[in-house]
Amino acid sequence: MQTPLEKRRQSYLKFFEDGVTDALINGTRDQTKLFSTYYKQGYEFGTELWNKQGEIKYKIWETKNGRKI
Repeated sequence: MQTPLEKRRQSYLKFFEDGVTDALINGTRDQTKLFSTYYKQGYEFGTELWNKQGEIKYKIWETKNGRKI
């Protein structure tokens, strides 16, 4: 059985995970979860990952094609 603190931590983690998923997979914020700081932090983190992924793909393309756009 989980303690109240453990339940709260699970809730915080779920909001963070939802934020990351919405940023990476859905590309939009869930307006019903914007009250959660953990959701917002997860969304920001997911957005940073998405941007880094784009930079990496561009560098790979640039390497293969030998030129810049």
